[in-house]
Amino acid sequence: MRQFNISVIGLSGTEKDRGQVGVGKSCLCNRFMRPMADDYFIDHISVLSQSDFSGRIVNNDHFLYWGDVRKTTDEGVEYQFNIIEQTEFMDDSTFQAFKVGKMDPYSKRCTATKVFSAEKLMYICKNQLGIEKEYEQKVMPDGRLSIDGFVVVFDVSPVPNRSVEKQVEFVQNVIASILKNKKPLVLVTTKNDDAYELYVREAEKISQRKDYKSTVQLIETSAHESINIDLAFLLLAQMIDKVKNRVKIISYQESAKSRKELLDTRSEAVTRLIRNQITDYHVLWSQGSKMLSQYREWNEFLNIFGHEAGQKLFRRHMKKLRDDHLNKKLLQYLDKFALALEYLLPDIGALNISDDDAWECARNYLQNHIEFEQYFFECPQASWTELVDMDEAEDEARIPFDVLETSEAETVFRNYLNSVQQDKKKIGWKQQFKMLLEESGFVTPGKQLSEVRVLFMGRECFEALSEHDCQQIYDIHQDEIIEKSKQNFVELLLEHAQYFLQFKNVDNITQEDVRQITEVIQEDSRYKMLDRLDQERRLMLVQHLRFIHCPVRDHCPFFYNCVDGLIEEVLSDKSASNHKTPSVGGGWKSSSSGSGTDRTLNLLIVGSEHLASDLLNDIRICTGSKGEYIYENQTYYLNYRIANGDMEAFKAIDVYSSGLICVYSNQQSFETLKDNLERTLLCNLELEDKFENLPIVLVYQPQDLKENEVEYLRNEGIRLSEMLHCDFIDHTQNHQKYVYDILNIVILSLKLTEMKSYEPYPSNHTDLRILCCIFCGDQYDIENIVQPLVAESTLVKASEHSIIVDVFIGDAKRRVEFILSSYHGTSQYRDELIHGYIYFYSAKRRSSLANLSLLAAQSANIPLQIIAVTESGGVNAFFNSDICQFLITEGNAVADRFKGSFMTFSADQYVKFAFYNPFLKTAWDNKYEVENLHVEESITLDSGEGTLENSVNQMPRPPPRHESYMLSNTLGTDGSGSENYEMLPTRSLNSLNEERDISLDEIYDDNEKPKHLHQTDVSGSKDSLATHDAG
Repeated sequence: MRQFNISVIGLSGTEKDRGQVGVGKSCLCNRFMRPMADDYFIDHISVLSQSDFSGRIVNNDHFLYWGDVRKTTDEGVEYQFNIIEQTEFMDDSTFQAFKVGKMDPYSKRCTATKVFSAEKLMYICKNQLGIEKEYEQKVMPDGRLSIDGFVVVFDVSPVPNRSVEKQVEFVQNVIASILKNKKPLVLVTTKNDDAYELYVREAEKISQRKDYKSTVQLIETSAHESINIDLAFLLLAQMIDKVKNRVKIISYQESAKSRKELLDTRSEAVTRLIRNQITDYHVLWSQGSKMLSQYREWNEFLNIFGHEAGQKLFRRHMKKLRDDHLNKKLLQYLDKFALALEYLLPDIGALNISDDDAWECARNYLQNHIEFEQYFFECPQASWTELVDMDEAEDEARIPFDVLETSEAETVFRNYLNSVQQDKKKIGWKQQFKMLLEESGFVTPGKQLSEVRVLFMGRECFEALSEHDCQQIYDIHQDEIIEKSKQNFVELLLEHAQYFLQFKNVDNITQEDVRQITEVIQEDSRYKMLDRLDQERRLMLVQHLRFIHCPVRDHCPFFYNCVDGLIEEVLSDKSASNHKTPSVGGGWKSSSSGSGTDRTLNLLIVGSEHLASDLLNDIRICTGSKGEYIYENQTYYLNYRIANGDMEAFKAIDVYSSGLICVYSNQQSFETLKDNLERTLLCNLELEDKFENLPIVLVYQPQDLKENEVEYLRNEGIRLSEMLHCDFIDHTQNHQKYVYDILNIVILSLKLTEMKSYEPYPSNHTDLRILCCIFCGDQYDIENIVQPLVAESTLVKASEHSIIVDVFIGDAKRRVEFILSSYHGTSQYRDELIHGYIYFYSAKRRSSLANLSLLAAQSANIPLQIIAVTESGGVNAFFNSDICQFLITEGNAVADRFKGSFMTFSADQYVKFAFYNPFLKTAWDNKYEVENLHVEESITLDSGEGTLENSVNQMPRPPPRHESYMLSNTLGTDGSGSENYEMLPTRSLNSLNEERDISLDEIYDDNEKPKHLHQTDVSGSKDSLATHDAG
């Protein structure tokens, strides 16, 4: 390791000679010898007392020994430096240089190549003078040093009382003297962080003088910013050592940029460290610094910036933590205050004040409120900011009342005040605009707001509302009138039931048929109202024809309000007390919601690795916040359990399980699942009872597979599902709705099992069979119709739509089966023995009576009871409404025409079973004739002389899985009503325009679920709860 003795020289002397401040020699040496921020001092000695000058630090010399230090180049070469600083000390009594024997001028003395001073101590800082023993003591080696090179300092900052010419003259003289002694040197400009451009150029001129022959290298430095300090000394060492590949001289700007990036990086790192490690604003500096000292980022920061900067950063972070805590607490108080305002001051009018004193009055009002202490508390001893630091205040949920003295609290109140006032105005404007739309006869279905905007311009409500609000209200109104118009159009079609009867057995509808239908109804205002929605009107017409051709529940215009579905719900609820249903897969469990109709599904999800968890996450996304799921107006609450695909998972199934969902993604997970399913379901008698009624869904979620592997595993899954007779879901083919399909399958399977658990009462054991018919969409409560029947203590539920009641007819007790059906559902009983018909119709709905007349004509020669259901008020409804009077009169005429009986029934009227006794007596009296007539018709049909024109061909659903695990199954139309019209296939609509015949079978394929017009979401999701009123 090479050792060099370096002398640092620069302009020195009295203030007259050097200016008000020095050129920066001491700071340069300080930063080079001790670069750490805590060891760097700005103020150094120049004016001394006689005692300090005679002390061992100065030792009666005009130079300082800074000690030795080791530095290493980027190439790994290590050098040791002994640094002296040539200066001139002033006597503090005379402010003249100390005289030491025969002393040469500083400009000559500073270039000396040998220095002598016995027992001279190393200089550290000016505080060291007089107390040398308290600092490290290092003696200058041998009391003498031979100088190997010089660092010539040139100050480029502007200094009062110092001319640049004087400094240039001094530097040129010492450089000439050094070169004459053939010693290497570097010219170092100091204080470049405060550089004056003129001085920088003067320094550059000196280094570029031709007579120096490029021997003078210029280095731009800043001791304060620690820029290029080591570079100057290392370059000089290489010049002394005559190294050919010397360090590259970097400009001050480039070095400053690199230094700034380094400082920013260190600052960001330590800021991030403090933010992550110190999260409690109660931590003291002594605790925090000790905690941070174990991290490299903190120590590096202290080396560069010093402990003072570290402490400043720490305290700034502590203040921010406290401020954040106070702000967070204040925001919590303000949130509570906003809620308290809504409760304590719902009506701003109660203050009866002007805006100027509103806040003061509001505070007085709150302070005197009877429930003040429920929301606020007062603490005169301390402010709310001081309470935040008290542990006992942590559990206090109320608001300190002095929080209301903050400007933020007043802002919350002002915002609340404005919000209430604006909301009131806005609500009023919205109501006025909605009323304006309802009153306007120009706003018809399908019109855009832009077409009628001119009608509302100038109206305050329209001008005050935003474009978005106006459009939103207009869209709501359009939805209402469009829906109402569609309902009215459906009513129009239903009223022409007699006319549409001719199309019942027609498979192909011609364009001429469509024209004839249109001619019949086109003059009606209900037809014209949909002129702008012609495509949807055509669609509804074709759907109605399909309904006439195939009158099943899936095609019913009132799908969700279809009587067949409502009867199932009513009978299920009403018969619960008289009929105990065996548990299905553990049975339905009541949900925590407290609703008697809500049910719980307990699902076990089985899959290897993360598959089960991923599927569970998808299910949770598709359900409500409480795990609720809505299917056909029924709310189900879901409970989940996850298990891997081994045998233990299947053993975990208990009697409370509602469904088993098995998921696989690749060959390995499929083989594991298949092996365990086969062993469990087919070979394990111990688990047979657990799986007897348990719905199983096999879910395929391919991941990271080749195309041929995807298809192979899909086919394997289908084969396995067919073998186990369970349902198969391919995630890739129905990515958006596959969760809904899974849940719908489980619910439907449980419903089918539940229905099967009812033990049907053999119909041949009944004495009478009465068919009660109700028209879909009639605006009365079906429960009132069914109530007299299900209230009987002898009730036995025979099927989904029928009940059996023991009742006295005459002198004997008879067993009567009541079949409850919609009008369109009666076709399925056409070939069965029926002893009497009871038809209910609405006394305020023409279509109801029109369809009743049609059905009554088809059931001639069989006892008939027609019941007109009126609104509240009973017989008064006959006189108070022209339409009611007309329909009751017409209904009575229909009963007379077909030799039936006629009665009225008030919607709010409570009747007993005896209400039906007269008709039952009539049906019993005519039982023999009806049965003979039925036998004769059956013989005629069997002989081939007749045809079952009214029979409905329905594709039956495959038998439930639990009947046999070895039966194959395909997922078809479940009859639940969740498959509705969405849009008519394009080919069917086009066929209307192409002047060709339309096959009703073309509307949709046999295997395709029918779609329904009045439906927005049929997925069964939590948002799909929708009902559609009758038109």
